[in-house]
Amino acid sequence: MMTYIGMGALLVGCFMLVGGWQLRVIRLMGPGLILIVSGGCIGIGGNPARGMPNGSPGMVALGFVGIATVILMFAFAIKKKVVAKKKAAQKQAGVIGATMLDRFFVECVLAEADDFSKPKNRQRAQLLADKYNLKYPNGIEELYKQGLNGHKVVSQRFILNRLEEKRAEERKEFERLNKYSNLTGKAKRIAMLSDQVAELRESANRQEQIASRYMRSGQEKERNWAIWGGIADGIAGPGAGAATAVDIQMQNMQIRAENEERRQAALPAYRFMTDSASKDRRNADKIKKEIENFKLKLVGEESSAELMKKISFKNTDVLVSETGAAMVCTSASLDPEFRIFDDVPAVVDGTIIPKIYDGDQLCGTAQMVLPMYGLGRNITLKGICIECCCEPGKSYTAEFSAKNLWAMEE
Repeated sequence: MMTYIGMGALLVGCFMLVGGWQLRVIRLMGPGLILIVSGGCIGIGGNPARGMPNGSPGMVALGFVGIATVILMFAFAIKKKVVAKKKAAQKQAGVIGATMLDRFFVECVLAEADDFSKPKNRQRAQLLADKYNLKYPNGIEELYKQGLNGHKVVSQRFILNRLEEKRAEERKEFERLNKYSNLTGKAKRIAMLSDQVAELRESANRQEQIASRYMRSGQEKERNWAIWGGIADGIAGPGAGAATAVDIQMQNMQIRAENEERRQAALPAYRFMTDSASKDRRNADKIKKEIENFKLKLVGEESSAELMKKISFKNTDVLVSETGAAMVCTSASLDPEFRIFDDVPAVVDGTIIPKIYDGDQLCGTAQMVLPMYGLGRNITLKGICIECCCEPGKSYTAEFSAKNLWAMEE
C-alpha cells in the first residue's frame, strides 16, 4: 500500500515539476519537487530493510508530512487569492462607500435625495446622516458637498491605481512582442531558434539533476571491510579481524540487496524524468541542426518597399485600452507562389510598422514582428503602441509600412 502511495506522489510530483518548468509556472515546480522527495521517502521507508523488518516509519512519516505540506501550500495559495480578491473588493468599496461620509453620500444619490430645495429630500438626507452618526453643524447640504468631494478623491485614486497596473501589463506585453524587432536577416531566426535550444537544454539539465539526486538519496553506503578488519586485528588479534571482515562483507551484501530494492522502487520516476530530459535534448539537437541548415538558405535581393507590395492585410482592428495604449491586430498574407531568383520558393520575414491614424492625424506607431518561419497565408500579427495619444471608444485606422523586410528561401 505504501509503495502505491509513494509511486502516486512521485508521478504527480514529476508531472508538476516538468509541466511547471515547460509552462514557466514556478508555483508548480516547488510542490512538484516536494512530492517527488515525499514519494521516495514513503516508497523507501515502506519497504523492509536490514534491522528494520517493518521498514522505516520515520521516513514514511516524513513523506506524509511532505504531502501534507504540498496540500497546505495549495490551500494557502487559494486563501491568498481569496484575501487578494477581498482586498480588491475593499479597494473598490472605497468608490462606493468606504467611510461613513462616503456611504451617506452614496445613499443620498441612490435615494435621489440630492435636490435640497425639496423638504422631503432634506429630511431624508438628515435621517441618513443620523443613521451614520454624522454631524452637520453647517447644514445638511454642506455635509452632502463634503461627501461629494471625498467621493471624487477616492474614485480618482482607485482609477489611477487600476491604470498603473494596466500599464505594467502593457509594458510587459510590449517587451514580449518586440524582443526580436531589431534583428535582421538570418540573425532573427537564428536568435529565436537558439533561445529554444537554451530553454530545452536548461530544462533537460534540471530534470537530470533532480533524477540523479533522487536515485542517490535512498542509497545506503557500504562499509570498507578491510579497514574495519584491520582495526579489529589491532584491538583483539587476527581472529577478531577476520570475523569482523566477514561480518561486514555479509552486511554489505544485505545493503546492496536493499539498495537494489530501493533503486527498483525509484526507477519508474527516474526513467520518466530522464526520458523527458532526453526528449528535450533530442529536440534541442534537432533545432541545432536546423540552425546549421538554415545558414545555407538563400536570401533574396528585393527591397523592403518591394516586399511590402506583395503582402496583403485584412481584418485590421485598432483596440484602445483605458490607458490610451493601442493594440493593432491584423491578418497578413503572402502569395504562396512567391519566389526569389525566379524559381526558389521563399517567405518574407522581418518587422512591419503599423501607423495608427485618427482621420489624417498620426497618433502613434507600433511594431509587428513576423513569426519565426516568416509570413505565409493568413498569419495573425499583433503590435502594441504604449505611447499613443489615443482615446478609448474612438475609431482608428492603421496603415502599414516596412521597418525591415527581407525575402528568404523556404
